[in-house]
Amino acid sequence: MANDSLPELELANVRTRERITDTVDRIRHKVDVPARTRLAIAKTKQRWHRDPTPLVALAATAAAGIAAIVVGVRIRNSPAARLDALRTPAPVPVFKPVKVGKDGTAKGVPVFARKDDKHNPVLQDQKASEKRRETVQKQAKKAGKRAAKRAKRI
Repeated sequence: MANDSLPELELANVRTRERITDTVDRIRHKVDVPARTRLAIAKTKQRWHRDPTPLVALAATAAAGIAAIVVGVRIRNSPAARLDALRTPAPVPVFKPVKVGKDGTAKGVPVFARKDDKHNPVLQDQKASEKRRETVQKQAKKAGKRAAKRAKRI
């Protein structure tokens, strides 16, 4: 650099300044988000105007998603979505053949129609769980009594 002439140094300074100016312009262009966004939107509109298939697919997907959310919320808020709804026995034997008397009243109801419990799996599960719960409670009661006896001995 010591041997460089003044015109060469000035030329180097000018080139450096030009590079800095170009860099600043490039940064400004990239940072100008609203203009870039407007340009991208304009290009997308042109593309959709030429071929609206992606837009239709996007709209159909959005509609299906919104419908799924709405239906899910409706199902969640309905009483059938609660687990308590399973506790009420469902009328499994829908058709119960009965004999109708002359006066129009039912005479004899068949045995299988009277015993809904055997045909209702929800009630069967409830009874089984209740039986298990009672067994466990009995065992816990016995263990508590034994522990109380041991505590008295000590």
